[in-house]
Amino acid sequence: MTAEMPRGGKLSLDMMYKTAGIQINYDYTSEEDFEKKFKIGNYLAPLTIALFANSPFYEKKPSGFLSYRGKVWQETNRGGIMPITFENINFEKYIDHALNYPILFLKKNEKYYSPNGQTFKDFLNGNLKFLKGEKPTLEDFENHLGTIFTEIRLKQVIEFRSLDTCNFGCICNGPSFFTGLIYGSLEETYEIIKNWKKTEVMEAYLNAPKEGLNTLLQDKKLIDWAKIFLDLSKKGLEKRNELNKSKKNETIYLKHIEEIISGKKTRAEMLIEQYNKTKKLDFLINHDENFSYSGF
Repeated sequence: MTAEMPRGGKLSLDMMYKTAGIQINYDYTSEEDFEKKFKIGNYLAPLTIALFANSPFYEKKPSGFLSYRGKVWQETNRGGIMPITFENINFEKYIDHALNYPILFLKKNEKYYSPNGQTFKDFLNGNLKFLKGEKPTLEDFENHLGTIFTEIRLKQVIEFRSLDTCNFGCICNGPSFFTGLIYGSLEETYEIIKNWKKTEVMEAYLNAPKEGLNTLLQDKKLIDWAKIFLDLSKKGLEKRNELNKSKKNETIYLKHIEEIISGKKTRAEMLIEQYNKTKKLDFLINHDENFSYSGF
C-alpha cells in the first residue's frame, strides 16, 4: 500500500501514517433502509467534517485546515464520496461499483501480489494473469471491500468514516449524534436531505475541512444545519430511550456538540487559540480533558 496508494492520491501516505478518526457502524433492515442511511451519511459528510473538526495541525504547526484529516481523506486514493451516492442506489449497484475498483493487493497462499491495474471484476471472470485463471473466494471479496476508503462504505454494516477522533470526554458525541438520526429520526432526516443536489453537497464537502461550520450548504451555514440535525438527533435518542444505570438516556452524550454550536467554535478552533498563546503544542500531551487532537 505504501508504494501503490500515492499513485491515486497525493496525500495517501498522510492518511496511512498521520491521521486518526472515529468510525461508526450501522446495520440495515432492507435495501430501502440501506439507501436512506447510506445517503444520509454521505450527504451529511460536510457537516460531519466541520462539526467534529479536531485536527488543525500538521508537522507541529497550523495546517490552514480545521480538519486536516478531512482534507487528507479527500486527497486519498480510493477515497472521497462515491459518485453513485447521488443516484438511486441498491445493493446491485453498489456491488457493481465495488467490482470495478482496481485490486489494491491480493494475498493468496501466504504470498502478496502487487496490483497491475486489473479490477476485481477481472478476478471474478478468472482473468488475472498472475493467478492463471483462479477465481476469488468470498474472503477475497471481503478483503477487497476493505480497501475502498470512501467516506461511507458498505460491508456487513454501513460504515460512517468522516469524523476526527477526540479525547475520551467527547468520543461518544459523534456516534450518539448519528444514532439519534439513523435509528430514531431516519425518515425526518432523509426528508431534509433527499433533494440536495450533488454539486451543492460536493462543494460543501470540499470546503468543510478549511471553512468548518461557516461552510455553506443549500444557502445555509453548516452551523445552522448542525442546530437542525442536533434537534432531530435529540428527538431520536429520546424516542429510543436507551437508559443507563442512572436512568438517563443517550442525549447526555450530545453535550460537546451543544457546546460547539452554542459557542460557534469547533474543537479545532479551540486548539488553535491555545496554540497561539505559546506557539507550542506542549498542551496536547498534558492530558487536559478540554483538548484533544487528531494526527500530527
